[in-house]
Amino acid sequence: MKKYLLTGLVILLPVALTVMIILFLFDLFTEPFVNLVGPLVNLLQQKAHIHLPQELTLLLSRILSLILLCAFILFLGFITQLFLVKTLIQWGNNILFRIPFIKTVYKVSRDIFAALLATDGKKVFKHPVMIPFPCKPNYCLGFESGELAQECKEKLKEAMVPVFIPTAPHPISGFFFFIPASDVHRVEMTNEEVVKFLVSCGMILPKADTQQEASHDLF
Repeated sequence: MKKYLLTGLVILLPVALTVMIILFLFDLFTEPFVNLVGPLVNLLQQKAHIHLPQELTLLLSRILSLILLCAFILFLGFITQLFLVKTLIQWGNNILFRIPFIKTVYKVSRDIFAALLATDGKKVFKHPVMIPFPCKPNYCLGFESGELAQECKEKLKEAMVPVFIPTAPHPISGFFFFIPASDVHRVEMTNEEVVKFLVSCGMILPKADTQQEASHDLF
């Protein structure tokens, strides 16, 4: 009985968590536009001489809000490729960059999202690495990130590598270190495999390891 219960939980919990996250994001992105789209849905009902329950009307309003939001994002991405629009955006950026406090928040968030959503093939994290932490002989997994600032290079006497070390089991936060290049060891794992390994606290192994375990079980 215990085995069947645990098997059912393993199947059910990931599905439930996925649905919860999708619903949360769905509500988060559509909530600001429901009051704008709701009257339009009511008007369409009046024109079609139908009356839907309030819950269904709200759901249709959210779905229509999401569709319109995606269309607006696509349209915004398209028009920003035009020369005139690029010039206007640059003027707007120059104005925002002159306003105290706002320039800091706007520029930092703009640079972060530009790096995370880059379309030129560049990755935020170059590749997974393993470094001594907090000190030898202990090691941890992390990601080599970006380039070392020139000012930092001039102050340091040896070659250093910037490394981000996420915390487990919530990898959103972490530590950012400058590590001597000789102590940075690249590992043959994908970024996704490292994140899964950290979030599961070592329970979800990389594909290569799971394939080796399966081959050992066969013999």
